[in-house]
Amino acid sequence: MDPASQWGGIGVSYSFRLIFKELLHRWSGFLLSLLAATAAVALCVGITMTQTAAEKETRRNARDIGSNVFIIPASCDLYEYHQQGYSPHPMPDTAIDRMMEAGKIAYNHLIPTLTAEIEVEGRPARLTGIAMARHPKGRPSKSKMGIVVQPGNLHLGHGVAALLRAKKGADVELLGRRWMIARVAPEMGTVDDITILANLEDAQQALNREGEISEIKAISCVQCDTPEDTSLGTLRTQLKKILPDTQVYLMKEIADARVRQRRMMEMYSPFVILVLILASAAWLGVLAAINVRERVGEIGLLRALGYGGATIGFLILGRAVLVGLCAALLGFAIGTIMTLTFGPEIFPETAGAIRSDYQLLVIVLVAAPLIALLASFIPAAWAINHDPAVTLRENQ
Repeated sequence: MDPASQWGGIGVSYSFRLIFKELLHRWSGFLLSLLAATAAVALCVGITMTQTAAEKETRRNARDIGSNVFIIPASCDLYEYHQQGYSPHPMPDTAIDRMMEAGKIAYNHLIPTLTAEIEVEGRPARLTGIAMARHPKGRPSKSKMGIVVQPGNLHLGHGVAALLRAKKGADVELLGRRWMIARVAPEMGTVDDITILANLEDAQQALNREGEISEIKAISCVQCDTPEDTSLGTLRTQLKKILPDTQVYLMKEIADARVRQRRMMEMYSPFVILVLILASAAWLGVLAAINVRERVGEIGLLRALGYGGATIGFLILGRAVLVGLCAALLGFAIGTIMTLTFGPEIFPETAGAIRSDYQLLVIVLVAAPLIALLASFIPAAWAINHDPAVTLRENQ
């Protein structure tokens, strides 16, 4: 009777002893298999742990490029708007409140602004009042977007600062008011160099235009799944219901680029994980085939002694499962430690999203042995079906 076919205590324990003895005898092959599987598990764990942080960081970086939707009064001609760079026609600042109450819309990060031309030391300059970004009802955001100017402060463009000979922290007299310079921007080579940023309420008061704004800047399609959802028609249809006396201008290339970037990040990590799994499985399969080839004589002798195919398969596949379990434990530990150590440096803005996940440990404890088992299936099938008489004759 096949000793290993007695699946009580003796056969199974004897088979396990054979597995451990073989691992000690051919330790180099075992270490190579363990190294490949551990590296794959560690990388998969690291990618999975940083997936959320990577997506948030990508969205934040794309968001910080700036607004891609501009809502302006219907009376403003787009040619005039593009020529001046802002709307000279006002609209009530209550428009932002109506958008806030509109519910789920394809706009987010709503920033009302008021822009006007002023004189600084006899030279033309641009004053822009800007408020903190707001978010439609039901879509709160913990992250800030854009520049926030505190009341009583100014952010000066490089050219304006040079005209006023002003530095950060100094006070300056402008439009009959005293302001503190909170920031002097570096030279940009654009109209920003002659632009002064102020808090929106301060700008309204200084310009005697309380209750007015020039436009509302926003970001389109925060929840869209395809670039087509960012179409100008979609935005205009929604805006017509909320603010019929306004019009919308969309920088579609930026809007589409944001959607494509988000979808790319969502697909990239699963693709890399799949490649790692396939590469690791192929490597484990090759090493299992080499191991079986080296053990041809041993397998033939076991068959000649009466051990059946179940025992032979158990020895080979049991070895694979043991490699998978060890790799799962080591890979999870290594991947978690490396991710928690280096992840915050790679994703500084969203480091809080990187944390150890013990549900992931359960997954790798199941997946790693299973993949190792499948990778060793063909070599095991060959060993089971190989004629022991031919094996013994070849090894004489």
